[in-house]
Amino acid sequence: MNGTITDRLRDAHRVHFDSMTLIYLIERHPSFGPLVREAFALVDAGRCVGLSSFVTLLEVLVKPFQDGRADLAQRYRDVLIGSRGFSLFPLDRRIAEDGAGIRARYGFRTPDAIQLATAVRHSADAFLTNDIRLKKFHQLDVVVLDDFSPSAPVPETEGDA
Repeated sequence: MNGTITDRLRDAHRVHFDSMTLIYLIERHPSFGPLVREAFALVDAGRCVGLSSFVTLLEVLVKPFQDGRADLAQRYRDVLIGSRGFSLFPLDRRIAEDGAGIRARYGFRTPDAIQLATAVRHSADAFLTNDIRLKKFHQLDVVVLDDFSPSAPVPETEGDA
């Protein structure tokens, strides 16, 4: 892929961050962390709005809770709830129904369908992920981190974060 992630997101006004991208950001993944930081810097600078689903909060807190890492859980909360220009949206009836339609059409896992439905419902221009399977979804510009970091292996599926 030519260009940078900033180039790819240049015209996006609203960027949905998938759960795994925020794990890469907070836990400073050596390959993907810098890419997500670059994308999140656009939010911090007010060049776009960042958004995600409250499903993200559920997914990212599991491992810190399992490991007894209250400090890491708080870092996630600080970024997801406390960042200016970044919003989490709840699962409501419309998103649930839209997600069911996405799941029926594409066969995506329930969390992915909820994330995509949230992105569409809240007018995201781009969906930042590292799940290559989601490229099949054409209602949004699905931006896959691995396209910008060819040396890093991409996980086959994100699984439950």
